[in-house]
Amino acid sequence: MRSGLFVLLILSLLLGGSLVAQNRPTPNRIGYVDAEKVVQAHKDFKKVQEIRNQAERELKPIRDQLQTLETKLRAGNATAKEQQDYRVLAQSLQEAGKKWSDRANAALKPITEEIDQVIARVAQQQGFAMILDKKVAATSGLVVYAAGELEITDAVIRALPR
Repeated sequence: MRSGLFVLLILSLLLGGSLVAQNRPTPNRIGYVDAEKVVQAHKDFKKVQEIRNQAERELKPIRDQLQTLETKLRAGNATAKEQQDYRVLAQSLQEAGKKWSDRANAALKPITEEIDQVIARVAQQQGFAMILDKKVAATSGLVVYAAGELEITDAVIRALPR
């Protein structure tokens, strides 16, 4: 007899919980955000931009030298030393580019993590089930049309910490 009551109690809890869950409205709207615009609006983005500017100042002279040597190589006028210099410079450019890319990504990571949280919060508040990146969706062909009222870019920017 007791086991029967226990089973009834468990069933009522399970069914009651599922009935309550079914009464909650499920968001079904799909929206989009211009992630690049939001990242650039973030208060800490200037740190990333400074890193990118430093990288450009360091990498530009190497690129310029490589371009000069590449012109000679394509024309067939490069000496053995110039060919060697080209390989060394190309390796230096690759290593320096990775160093600067790693620095920029490290500075960008906390920004994007914070933005992801803000996007999730704004999307939930506005009843969205999913948010797509505007540019990725458009360039991939995933989305060919989206109504303007589905864009939450400005709302996300307003919700960013100042």
